[in-house]
Amino acid sequence: MTIAAATLRCRGNYECVGRERWHRLVLALAAITVAQPAALWAHPRLARAVPAQGARLTPAPTEIRLTFTEVAELTFTRLTLLAQGGDTIRLSEARHATDDTHTVVAAISDALAPGEFVVVWQTAGPDGHPIRGRYTFTVAAGTVASDASPGETGATVTAPGQAPPPATHHRRSTAGDIGSDSGFNAESPLFALVRWVLYTGLLVVIGAVVFHRVVLGRVNRAGGPANVAVIRSAAGRAAVAGLLGAGVLLLSIVARLVAQSYALHGADDVLEPGLIGAMLTRTVWGWGWLLQLGGAGLALAGFAMARVAPETDWLAAELAALLLGFTPALSGHAVSAEGWVPPAVLADGIHVLGAGAWIGTLLLVVTVGLPVVLRLDVAERGRAAADLINAFSPVALAAAALLVLTGLVAAWIHVGTVSALWSTGYGRTLLLKLGVLIVVAGTGAYNWRRVRPALGDELGARRIRKSATVELAVAAVVLVVTAVLVATPTPRSMERGISGAAADSRGSVSNPV
Repeated sequence: MTIAAATLRCRGNYECVGRERWHRLVLALAAITVAQPAALWAHPRLARAVPAQGARLTPAPTEIRLTFTEVAELTFTRLTLLAQGGDTIRLSEARHATDDTHTVVAAISDALAPGEFVVVWQTAGPDGHPIRGRYTFTVAAGTVASDASPGETGATVTAPGQAPPPATHHRRSTAGDIGSDSGFNAESPLFALVRWVLYTGLLVVIGAVVFHRVVLGRVNRAGGPANVAVIRSAAGRAAVAGLLGAGVLLLSIVARLVAQSYALHGADDVLEPGLIGAMLTRTVWGWGWLLQLGGAGLALAGFAMARVAPETDWLAAELAALLLGFTPALSGHAVSAEGWVPPAVLADGIHVLGAGAWIGTLLLVVTVGLPVVLRLDVAERGRAAADLINAFSPVALAAAALLVLTGLVAAWIHVGTVSALWSTGYGRTLLLKLGVLIVVAGTGAYNWRRVRPALGDELGARRIRKSATVELAVAAVVLVVTAVLVATPTPRSMERGISGAAADSRGSVSNPV
């Protein structure tokens, strides 16, 4: 059967209206994902350092030279040289080597006396994801203090098609500039809280759309005057819930920008327009953030229109939900899965949509659908509740299957080996997420197998509402663990990452946010 023929067979406002449109949207998103060049997503890694880790030098060096596996974005590059007592040694502006945009050079402006020194560095590639590290070298005793020599200059690197950042962006670094030393980065609890709020708003947006499109569509097919009343009231309430979710999402998106800027630029420059503008327009992280901002704005407009005409005007909200489902992948582990970026991004997007279709829709069933049912006449409540839950159950089962499938794909891409599940922080956090998710699934299975068949009166409706609330509470814990997991270095990235030629056992990486 062709898509057009299937569309002609649809009946009513809640039955597969616009199926052809949905097919086209999904295919377009998939094509865009697959078409992205792998180089655009790659994270830089430190490949070579001069002076090298642990080097004992005579005479003293006159510059710091770091070579990365990818082009290093000068806008986000910070170099600090610390003496043994913690004093900051003056460095020139960080520049690219004249013949190599993978290499960053900073001349040492102060004379170096004998002793141990620490190089603290931070940079990011065109994707905007920061990496950080530190290492030590020693100037041998008896060495005459060196005179500073001028550093090399070179062109700046930009995202494709963008103008180079102005020279004022390449500031002299101080100890406070390095985000890892400020104690705030992608793994900080406050940053995790921002992500948790963002994910909550995102799941509400997706859940509102799926509740209206699929669940109420199935209720409509069940027929009956009571269900007509449920649909009319629940559709409007779902639009309001989606509007609130989009508002929460928008606020958390703004907070996420501030947090990312703080992690990259430090407290002094967190709100500087030039640095924020470069981060947004010249990095893939920024492009993803702008896409997320646009999606949230579209969701607000779409749900506002749906509130006015709750039975028909949902196209903008549906498009926004589909678009927003793929935005977390643009700033998470998926974009750093070298060699696997397209399938990783696709799996991540489907994973988010599946979570919204399960947990987000369940939230709408509990806070919108069942309250509407319980406002009906007493004689109608049991049947209407059964129709609502029976309409939701296949959605939950399908969404859970998508979560399992895409979760396995992501684990295979990011974990690598079975032993990494218990030998790395990412693996242990993933196991914790799976454990809590099993509790959620068990609660849902109990509702499906034990509570749902007993529906038929008001008591059954109230009973399933309570048990579903427990399921939602445990799901909130899953979101907390997820907010931590996405900022934890993956075993694959740790294998490829800082264990490069710099060989700094004390180096650290801040993952995408």
